[in-house]
Amino acid sequence: MKHTQQHLESSADKEYYEKQILKLTDNQKEEFESLVIRLENAGAKNPLSWANSEVNEKIPQFGRFLMLKSLFDIAKSTEDNISMAGDFDDDFEEKLDEIKDKIGEEKLFDFLTSYSKGIIYNLIELLDEGNREIDRDKISWTLIKTDENFEPTGQIIQGLHEDFLEFEYEIK
Repeated sequence: MKHTQQHLESSADKEYYEKQILKLTDNQKEEFESLVIRLENAGAKNPLSWANSEVNEKIPQFGRFLMLKSLFDIAKSTEDNISMAGDFDDDFEEKLDEIKDKIGEEKLFDFLTSYSKGIIYNLIELLDEGNREIDRDKISWTLIKTDENFEPTGQIIQGLHEDFLEFEYEIK
């Protein structure tokens, strides 16, 4: 548990995690270490909290982390989002240049990044809550974790809205 130990040494919650890890079986400890490594590789600053929740509470936290990271990356991809916006508006480049001339590129991109985060948050609520008109439509949806063969694991990825607002502090 070399990676776990490294994170324990720098954790403000070291004693808590040590107690949690002591309760684990050998197989669970291996799963914990594997999750810590995969979370590290995915860019998690504090993989212990995510791994602890997944192993002890059976919440698919690695799937949640990856989904949040992907959505956060989209929100921060201002240039890609601008490029895509041009596909929906023939005059987009002209409008963009006019706004840049008035407020400056840096201020505009800061605004668009914040705006994109707002849109992504609304998307997250849609994923988390499903169809708000389920009584009328008689259908809804949920985000399901799959394995490497795209087979559903039965675990639902939900509660994304709980971590999105502060997620930028969770990633390297």
